[in-house]
Order: sequence, then structure tokens, then C-alpha cells
Amino acid sequence: MKPVAKASSKLGPAPQVLLRICRSGWAVIVEKIPNAQGTRFVCPFCPISHRVSGPVRGFRKMRRAQWVKLRRVEE
Repeated sequence: MKPVAKASSKLGPAPQVLLRICRSGWAVIVEKIPNAQGTRFVCPFCPISHRVSGPVRGFRKMRRAQWVKLRRVEE
């Protein structure tokens, strides 16, 4: 039996999470970075900039079932 090597989180890319924004059905893709202070990004749907936990990687249109489970972006 071979020993199983543990994958280090530092080697792989940061996992991405989805956070919903003001317009219903849209989510922002954010890289989850440990100990991140927060990044402000300008929302394309409103004049307010939102604070998220890491670098923004893009926006995604969501279906209703997926949209319900997402967390809301802090203003």
C-alpha cells in the first residue's frame, strides 16, 4: 500500500466562491483567500461598491435554484 500524499493548499489555486449581488439572478465570482481583509469592487448594476473577501474574477448569470443558496455581498 502506497502512502497518500496530502495536497497542500498553497500549491493549488485559491478556490472560487460565488456571492450574489444586487441584481437578482447574478453572482460575482470571488477567489477565496484566507485572511483577506476584503476587496472593494464596483458593481455593474448599481452605483454602490461592494466589499468581498478576495479578488473578483467575474460575474455569472445564475438559475433560480442556484441563486437561493448563495451568500449576499456586504455593502
